[in-house]
Formats: sequence, C-alpha cells, structure tokens
Amino acid sequence: MHLLRIHAIALGAMFLVGPASAQVNIGIWGNGILGQSALRNAQEAAGQSADDEEAETSARARPEDAAALSFEHSGELSRQIEEGVAQRLSEMVTVQFQMEDPSSLVRTAGTRAIYRQELKKRGLPEDSLSGATALFLAVGWELANGRSLSEEQTAAIFRQTAGGLQRSPLARKSGPELQQESEIRLIITALWLEEARVRSLSSRSTQDLADAVRNDLKAITRNDMRAYEVTANGFTGR
Repeated sequence: MHLLRIHAIALGAMFLVGPASAQVNIGIWGNGILGQSALRNAQEAAGQSADDEEAETSARARPEDAAALSFEHSGELSRQIEEGVAQRLSEMVTVQFQMEDPSSLVRTAGTRAIYRQELKKRGLPEDSLSGATALFLAVGWELANGRSLSEEQTAAIFRQTAGGLQRSPLARKSGPELQQESEIRLIITALWLEEARVRSLSSRSTQDLADAVRNDLKAITRNDMRAYEVTANGFTGR
C-alpha cells in the first residue's frame, strides 16, 4: 500500500501547477491571488506589530506550533485574500454551485465563519497551514467518498500533513505567505461544505458535487481521493 503524496500537497507547486490535462486553472492559486507588493506590505505590518518579544519567543518554543506552521493572523490580509478568491472563484474550481452567490459569501466573510467553526469542531488549529491543509483534505475526502471521518482519522490526517509540510519549502515561508496559503484552502473548503448543505436541504443530487470535488482535488493535488483509505497513519492506498 502507498501513502498519499504529501510532498505534492506540501509544495507550493500544489497550487501553482497542475497536470497538462487539469480541468482547473491552478495558476491563480498561491501568489496569483495577491501581488508581491501586497505580501510585502503585510510582512512589514506584521514585523511592526510583533513587539512583544517574550510572547513571540514563547510561542516559537511550543513544538505543536512549529509543526502546525502557525502564523499571526491579519484581518486586513484576510479581506484581501477573500476579495481575490471571490473575483476568480469560477477559475479555481469546477464545482457548479447551486447556492446563491458563492462569491458574496466569500466577500462578506461567510466562509470565514464556516471554516472557523469546522476547525474547532474537528480539533484542528486555527491560523495554521497544517490545520488548514488537513481540513481541506479531510473534507475533500469525505465529499468525494460520501463518508464521514472520525475524530481519530482527522487527527491522523493532521499528523501526516504536518509532517509533510515541515519537510517542504512552505516551512520557510513568512507569516503572511502562510496565511495566504492557508486561507485559500479554507475558503474553498467552506464553500464545499456550504454547497453540500444546500444540496442536502433541497434534496438535490450530491453525486455531481462528489465528482466535482474529486476531480478538483485530483487536479490540484494530483491525488485521487477515492484511491485512499484513512488509517492511523493518515491517507493510505486501498
């Protein structure tokens, strides 16, 4: 059996390039959402606000924070990321949304409320690239396979994801860059969850959504979520 290719998920290329036959324009993910000047401004703002050296040192000393690739959250950066995703949503995923105005849900921070609640429910850390990526993959697997994961299975995905990310170039990114990578994953995850809720309430078919999520994840991560089970080690090939 083989484990899910976490290295493909860990690398920035996960959201920047895709296979030639990809149905999704992956090029707008990552740095395509915000320009380099916006990231530089966010980095400068973060540096100016980080004046509590004792608290910063204490946070860095916690191994769980390091594994999670945590960052100091910026509300202004969140708003810029949400606007970027809202403008380009139709290019990012192939899901044909039946909910009313998904871009508006993103712009008004509706997705932020959804993914924060979901992170808390699943025991995953906020303001963390590892937590965001684990949620993205866990929800994607559930929707693609039509099955729910247990708390233990989600924890295994987090451990597997955190380990892969620690060995990736993303572990050397700045806080604003980690926030950008995290929130793009989280926004898409929240939209999937809301779309699944809308379809279940209206008795509309969920199979099209399952197939679309599967196809988008395959294009983005190069992994077929229907080819994996989730064990104590995380994603393992069937």
